[in-house]
Amino acid sequence: MADWLQAYGFDLNNREWASLIWLGALLVFVLLKPDIRANFRNVLRLAFTRKLAFVWAVYLVWVAALVVFACATGVWRTALTKDTIVWTATAGLALVGSFTEAWKPGHFRSALLKAVGAVALLEYLVTLATFRLWAEVILQPVVLLLTVAPIVAKEKKERMSWYRVGNWFSLILLCGMLAHTALTLRASWESMDWGFFVLRGIWPVALAAWALILVFGLGVLASYEQAFIRLAWIRDRKAGTWKAKLGLFLALRLGLKWVHEAAKGGTYDVAHADSIKSAFRAASTFKQKHVSAMKREGKRKADLARYAGSDELDENGRPRDKRQFEETVNALEWLHTCQMGWYRRDPQGYKPDLIERFRDDFTAQGLPAPAGITMLISDDGERWYAWRETPSGHCFAIGASEHPPDKWMYDGPRPPEGFPGLAAEWGDGPSSEHRAPNWYE
Repeated sequence: MADWLQAYGFDLNNREWASLIWLGALLVFVLLKPDIRANFRNVLRLAFTRKLAFVWAVYLVWVAALVVFACATGVWRTALTKDTIVWTATAGLALVGSFTEAWKPGHFRSALLKAVGAVALLEYLVTLATFRLWAEVILQPVVLLLTVAPIVAKEKKERMSWYRVGNWFSLILLCGMLAHTALTLRASWESMDWGFFVLRGIWPVALAAWALILVFGLGVLASYEQAFIRLAWIRDRKAGTWKAKLGLFLALRLGLKWVHEAAKGGTYDVAHADSIKSAFRAASTFKQKHVSAMKREGKRKADLARYAGSDELDENGRPRDKRQFEETVNALEWLHTCQMGWYRRDPQGYKPDLIERFRDDFTAQGLPAPAGITMLISDDGERWYAWRETPSGHCFAIGASEHPPDKWMYDGPRPPEGFPGLAAEWGDGPSSEHRAPNWYE
């Protein structure tokens, strides 16, 4: 039996035994807690719904197909069995489970680099030699604590403190593991099976690359399913829906990003097409609009880098250096929305401490923390404005001169010197594109 386990790679090292010990302890803890046990069952039910069970089954068949191919080409070794099973149940499962995110730009490149990068190489090297069992049993919960603590810490100061401790501990531990691995390899240099050593390092990369092909296919299928559901929902009659679906497919084909955009909406004309040809044209127009939008966004980002620090003005007299223009506008718009929402809360009026209530956190709008927004409220709480200076020195401001939904906007080389309706910079009424042109780009 021992020879069979060794032949198939199931001779566990101390790190794997330590992992099994802690997993066993966790399992016992879960079984002893009825509420946790019930939640665990619910998670399993969600993970094995009909559609997801189909995904997992396809995934297992997909991995098995690679193993069969490796056997047929003479690459496979039975000692890789344990590594294959462990990868399939851990890293591979997480990779395939991310198929709903496959449409994001750079998803596949990032996943592949993660499999072949320096971190993956270090992980492989430090698993070649392990410490004594008691040391591995102690280290694993410590590593887990230092990983989880910064995530659950509420205060920023506490979070940063945990990060510093974790980084130093990880660095020291990594150096110790690499030194221990080097000494172990040196001691067994003559008897080392270097062919298997290289194959075992490459095998997870091959598995990841193979799994990513499946992730792409699942991503396309999932996006088309949502896109087709939306088409059927928009269309006012069931007859001919298949023509709209086929036209959409012929236009978008395997363009995962475009199919995902179609799943989000914007396919009204496709859904109401009366023929495959008209549906194809509508879907092609839909795609072209998104291609044009991507080009505009690419040009915008290129201009941000090109004109960073420039004092030039464009043909309309607007600054070419537009760093943080969009983010500043979004943050001020959000602040205006919140002021309207809080206006009637006791005491009625615009709230002077609203930024403090948000902890000056506008990172969701793309600004750093602190955001550098200045806000002023009149003594009676009936007027307010907030302004921010961008890195180029251009200023944006937003405010109100009476109760909601009053809204004034301003942008210029200097911040306003008073409240809307009183200071001349704001003009004679709520702002327009002429008064605040950079708000409307």
